Amino acid sequence: MKNRQVFRVMVCGLVLAFVGQAAGDQSAKLHSQRVFKIGVLATLTGSGFTLGIDTVAALQIAEEQIEADAISQHGGGYRFEFFVRDTQHDPSKALEAIQDLDKLGVQIIIGPQTSSEVRMIKPYADAHNILVISQGSTASLLSIAGDNIFRLCPDDRLEADAIVALMQHDGIQHIVPLWRNDAGNNGLHDSVQAKFEALGAGHTVASGFQYQPTTTDFTAATSSIALQIKTLQDDGAQASTIAIYLAAFDEVVDVFHSAQSNPDSNATTLRSPRHWYGSDGVALSAALTGDATAAAFAASVDYPNPIFGLPDSLKSKWQPISDEIEARTGIKPDAFALSTYDALFVIQRALEDVRAGRSRKGFNLKNFDAFKAAFVSEADAYSGITGSLALNSAGDRANGDFDFWAVRHDTWVRIGTYNNGQITIFP
Repeated sequence: MKNRQVFRVMVCGLVLAFVGQAAGDQSAKLHSQRVFKIGVLATLTGSGFTLGIDTVAALQIAEEQIEADAISQHGGGYRFEFFVRDTQHDPSKALEAIQDLDKLGVQIIIGPQTSSEVRMIKPYADAHNILVISQGSTASLLSIAGDNIFRLCPDDRLEADAIVALMQHDGIQHIVPLWRNDAGNNGLHDSVQAKFEALGAGHTVASGFQYQPTTTDFTAATSSIALQIKTLQDDGAQASTIAIYLAAFDEVVDVFHSAQSNPDSNATTLRSPRHWYGSDGVALSAALTGDATAAAFAASVDYPNPIFGLPDSLKSKWQPISDEIEARTGIKPDAFALSTYDALFVIQRALEDVRAGRSRKGFNLKNFDAFKAAFVSEADAYSGITGSLALNSAGDRANGDFDFWAVRHDTWVRIGTYNNGQITIFP
């Protein structure tokens, strides 16, 4: 596994660069005094740090571009002062952060990454006129029209369409789910189960195993999964038609260690020719590829992970930003992180549509409802490096195309796509 101390240093560097840029960039102040506060709720340490670190870098790069554009146009427009909070995937920390940011006059927040965090802060955001733009929350239970929560990714029902279509393509008839007990992963489990069972007779979903977010020892989990697989085989199911569906975050590393080494789990039962399928919470995880043992296990069981896809037709736009983020963080960004780059430009345009007023806390929104309407309008009209940001009636990204990523030789490789209901597997 990569040295966690390296990531701590990296995080400090990114956050200090953020603060230094927002508070000390004199060139921006020379051209405009309209500096608007943006809160950033991201996981920078612990499970899920990959997306959090890349989100900070993506926003930093977007701000640099916005500033450069303003300078070239001789000033004007809004600049952004970022207030970054490390929530560590912890809903209580997310709530504390939004309450603190509210006191500072922050009315727009990018993040948090998980549905559990979004669910925790939603009542506060709705009650205090705070616009929340999450790049990673997928739980369909949060798809609510008219609230202050907007999400830059498709919800779990669309992801279920993609992963179940791949399972069907692979001839899977029985799945044994293993999933983390939180809002996002519970939503994925429920949507996958409903979609898979809707395929009809002969397609079954076992009870599986749900583990708590605090779990570090996965012995019980992998033993239970192995037993359920054996039961299916004893009942006549062919091994090639049985798969494990894992909805998780970076604890996937510990899951795979357990699956390989736990004598009670019968490692052979959990490996070849077994198929494992994953979720967006693990796709492109640096924690997985940074652990040689876990990465080798992932490669041995195929383990494709869906994530909403970056359009090949826009590669000339998103590739340079992706490369710059990776150069700064050492982590290849996914579409979730890159969507926050697009989001900042939409926010800027919405602010221009609805002018903010100055108060003792800085510039603030004179009319929150008007700004929210402007944000939706600008998002619907905007096509950025991740494609169209058009939102559905619940304020979630309407695009439902996905890429599949799998670990090959300790590296994430794009192995296929799900576009317009069609599966394509790359040779």
